[in-house]
Amino acid sequence: MPRLHAELEEVGGELEQAFPPDHCKGMDTRGKVYLVGAGPGDPELITVKGLRCLRAAEVVVYDRLVNPALLDEVPVAARRIFVGKQPGRCSLRQGEINALLIEQARLGRIVVRLKGGDPFVFGRGGEEALALAEAGIPFEIVPGITSAIAVPAYAGIPVTQRGQSGVLTIVTGHETPEHAAPLVDWEALAKLDGTLVILMGVATLPTISRRLLAAGLAPTTPVAVIEQGTVAQQRVVTGPLAEIAGRVTIAGLRSPAVIVIGRVVELSALLSWFAPSAWQEGLAATFLP
Repeated sequence: MPRLHAELEEVGGELEQAFPPDHCKGMDTRGKVYLVGAGPGDPELITVKGLRCLRAAEVVVYDRLVNPALLDEVPVAARRIFVGKQPGRCSLRQGEINALLIEQARLGRIVVRLKGGDPFVFGRGGEEALALAEAGIPFEIVPGITSAIAVPAYAGIPVTQRGQSGVLTIVTGHETPEHAAPLVDWEALAKLDGTLVILMGVATLPTISRRLLAAGLAPTTPVAVIEQGTVAQQRVVTGPLAEIAGRVTIAGLRSPAVIVIGRVVELSALLSWFAPSAWQEGLAATFLP
């Protein structure tokens, strides 16, 4: 990642003067876990602090949605452990991941738990932090750029806009079977006049659409579904709420994808700026060995 290196060296030099690099490096890092947000997909969207933690890691426990280019920043001798979950299956259960983080920290290692987006936005980072706290393991949260905001931005959609949307609601479209009652009140959300962002909702989009329509949300309400946002594979499908599920099925969009519902979606026609083909031609080579 030479271009990323050069840019971060320049930024890092300025930051070093104001903020000495004692995070993820030095006196307080033995036997500690860093819950790091990797950002929404584009590896250049990780924070400087998150990158610094990766470069100091002895163990990296990472998810499916983490861009592989970020693993190139990890020291060669560091252990890399994949614990990614996919719809319907997972490599390790959450309890096992918690136990793994505790075990590695108790061995006196610098552990980076690398998660797509932000650890505390439907990333189960809170559960992992609680497990670490209960086990007496030192930890630190390194926030990341959430896909709920960044992915719409890459599709030219501001999630808030003066005069159009002063309310932003982010929900999950994935209901867990252990909850008898629904976690999301779709009927209440249909009555909000603002922007609704749904994560992990592609598989349930037909059901979500029907519930919102039944609750009174206008059939013509603009909707965008953005697959693989912020990277070369990004695809966007837009349409009215009454038709969006069918359009997504025809286009074959799959997870990971972000759903945006509200008037701000109409701004995409004017503000769309990201050209995946140009990204691929101009940047993809940067992240290859």
